Amino acid sequence: MEDKERNFPDVLKRESTRRGFLKGSVIAAGSAVALATIGGLAAKEVHAQAKPPEPKKDLMKFLFAERQNCTGCRACEYACSVFHTGVVRPSVARVHVMKYKDVIDVPVICWHCSDRPCIEACPTTPKAIVADPNHNGIILNEKICLGAKCLKCKEVCPADYVWVNPDNGQPLLCDMCAGEPACVKACADQSGNPQGPCLMANKLGFGVNMAFRDVKPEQAGADLLDLMFYPNTVGKRVTPVKTVKTKKARR
Repeated sequence: MEDKERNFPDVLKRESTRRGFLKGSVIAAGSAVALATIGGLAAKEVHAQAKPPEPKKDLMKFLFAERQNCTGCRACEYACSVFHTGVVRPSVARVHVMKYKDVIDVPVICWHCSDRPCIEACPTTPKAIVADPNHNGIILNEKICLGAKCLKCKEVCPADYVWVNPDNGQPLLCDMCAGEPACVKACADQSGNPQGPCLMANKLGFGVNMAFRDVKPEQAGADLLDLMFYPNTVGKRVTPVKTVKTKKARR
């Protein structure tokens, strides 16, 4: 009897230990699940933080024109005016299509000259015209610009590009739409196949723009008229300036 009484507490002790073990196991299992969950969330968070950033788009720094591809759709004028003013208004666009002799359409664009004569000619201090170093666009400070009282930028433009805003008399300059020209996108959407767009943009163009800027819009129109139509103003068929060398026939 004494042995049983003496052993009884041991049984209770063993039972308590078993319950404690089970209880501890449940707690441990719950803790493990919680830790695993937290660890999973932490892993996901770390994974999200470790995700590489998306590459930046190449900012376009120069405009180009394949004038012979222009169809006169004027989508460039519409897109430019919508981008800058929110409405379709070609009179305030930074790009224009000139109709030469009511036959030829000539896109007139800013060539973003490397020597920037428009900026050099600006008389204000500080200058009202500056070039954005990130995308080469020409930025106008309307608060400083003298507008119709000056327009030195228009006078010195070698491409006869600069137009005047009919609302305030200030020049309309191409700011490259922060590196993604709206005119280029619109031209690409309207272009056909195999005839491609007439307006393009590229981040490389140093020197190329300097070669094309001296060709006035009227001169470009006259050249295109002679090239595309016969009879023309000179009364003969005109071939491109670039000639193809052919091998002499063997005797």
